[in-house]
Amino acid sequence: MPVDDPLALVRSAYDVVAESYARLLPDASFEAPLDLAMIDAFAAAVKEGGAQLVVDAGCGTGRMTGLLSSLGLNASGIDLSAGMVDVARRTYPGLNFDVGDLSNLPYADMQVGGVFAWYSIIHSRPNDLPGIFAEFFRVLAPGGCAMLSFQVGEGPRQLPHAYGHDVSMGAHLFAPELVSSHLRTVGFDVAARLVRGPGPLEKTPQAVLLARRPGAE
Repeated sequence: MPVDDPLALVRSAYDVVAESYARLLPDASFEAPLDLAMIDAFAAAVKEGGAQLVVDAGCGTGRMTGLLSSLGLNASGIDLSAGMVDVARRTYPGLNFDVGDLSNLPYADMQVGGVFAWYSIIHSRPNDLPGIFAEFFRVLAPGGCAMLSFQVGEGPRQLPHAYGHDVSMGAHLFAPELVSSHLRTVGFDVAARLVRGPGPLEKTPQAVLLARRPGAE
């Protein structure tokens, strides 16, 4: 794998665990009620802006893309892992999925109405967040929304075992204030922020942010 690719281990790990991930997390029924309420708010905000295309950025096996579609959104997914995308395409044949990177989305400027990044920024280094958020801002139409979720804390952690496999991937904990600051720096307005305590299978608090690209004057 390329030595200059910081996400190479993450990509290869998710390729390995894709089938197991799909069996363990087949849909969105595992999401906390508060998180689902935030997703409902995201869907409503996107529809208010004209219900343009929504990209599930870091879609994995497509389980949240399917949820977004069920909420009436024109949802499409991208993921770093070709293995995860293969599972998503098989599971949701009516939706579009492509292999792609958060920092280089395959969309034109101001093409999409929403960017949904559900626990997908956790594998990015803190100093990479501004560039990723600038890319989200670039593809969003004026008035478009971004939703991000992540584990709350500070610093990196290494996951030596995931979804029944001995794989290694790095992840990061983020302070909501830091993420909000980076979003504002690239031009977003942070419309809502949820920070909740850990659920039964979670070790840290969890955060969900809803941000909006300002509309045309």
